[in-house]
Amino acid sequence: MPRYQGPAFVLKKWDLGESDQLVSFLSSSRGKLRGIAKGAKRSKKRFGGLLSPFLLVDIECFENPNRDLVRIERCSLIHYYASIYGDLEKLLVGCCALEFLERVLPERGSQEDWFQLLQSSLECLNQRAETGPLLWVFFAKALNLLGLQPQFGQCIHCRRRLGGSGVFGFSVPHGGVVCGACIQKGTATHRAASDTLRLLDSWVMLPVEEGISTVDGRNRCVREAARILEAFFVYHVGRELRSLRVMREVLADRRKVKG
Repeated sequence: MPRYQGPAFVLKKWDLGESDQLVSFLSSSRGKLRGIAKGAKRSKKRFGGLLSPFLLVDIECFENPNRDLVRIERCSLIHYYASIYGDLEKLLVGCCALEFLERVLPERGSQEDWFQLLQSSLECLNQRAETGPLLWVFFAKALNLLGLQPQFGQCIHCRRRLGGSGVFGFSVPHGGVVCGACIQKGTATHRAASDTLRLLDSWVMLPVEEGISTVDGRNRCVREAARILEAFFVYHVGRELRSLRVMREVLADRRKVKG
């Protein structure tokens, strides 16, 4: 059986019986894989409790061409994102990113760009004092990698470049902006300010760290961009993220308590 060893992020794990675990993980060169870790709940020497989210680990596994699941033999720690575990909001944002990848990515195949996106996102989440718009920067870049990048710069109907200011329409089903002259076509599902559209475009183009630093995570443009990205994802991917709903509920409860 071919042997693979390399860095990986655990996306999700499930208990199997008293000692085994089923693990979904994103590797740097094999993409998303699922595997069985025999004795993972008991073996401190081979696994040491390291098959968990928000750890960068070195995983050794064996692939059987006739089976979908790999056999995970052992893992060791490369990096521990301690700040994420110590902050509830960061933890919730990280869970949304992991659920996105677990539910959307196909298994196997070369997915180095996805690994780099997750790694840079977790590093920013771990290092920054506040999460800011990190989750939505991640969403914008992830949709682009999926080949579902919305059109932010020109009207989907007449193909005219948008002006520097004003409020425009955005069509979730058609995947792009609707200019003022074409708004009567009735395809727009959202309103979007020109500043919001430029922000969305910058999130796709800039590195994660720069995209996060462009704005305060609480401002109007971020909230408007978030609504568009979430609606676009749900419509075109056909799935909702449970962790995103949980995050909203938890953060809303925290604001009530503080208020």
